[in-house]
Amino acid sequence: MASEPTSSAAPSSPSSPAPDATAPYPNPNAYAYPEPYQYPYATPGYYYPWMYAPPAPRLGTWALVSMICGAVSIATFQSVLAILAIIFGFIGLNEVKKSQGAVEGRGFAIAGIVTGFISIGLTLIFIALYILYFVFLFSALNTLPD
Repeated sequence: MASEPTSSAAPSSPSSPAPDATAPYPNPNAYAYPEPYQYPYATPGYYYPWMYAPPAPRLGTWALVSMICGAVSIATFQSVLAILAIIFGFIGLNEVKKSQGAVEGRGFAIAGIVTGFISIGLTLIFIALYILYFVFLFSALNTLPD
């Protein structure tokens, strides 16, 4: 069996110079570049080249707004802000969960939910104490002699 001699030289194409020709720059096809790989914490389906880092996770707006509403609702005893803090907190938790690491703020969302419930609880306690105060006040006024 006669086999044809094989050549280790790359075949030349019209767009690239022959390997033995002198060119001002090396042949760009002669180098193999690394394939992009996926970082373990990157969003599925997105690949980053080896020289770039993935984008830093951003803070979730809903979680931050939830925490601010909860803190203000405790300081001012506003039930509307407490309800908004709870709603925004659950929206923020959902946003953080669905983002797969691209959005942070789980702690802020939980803080907003907790402070919202605390504010509602304190408001209910103060309303109950206020009612009891007037019940005792009017019962004491009724026992006074004429």
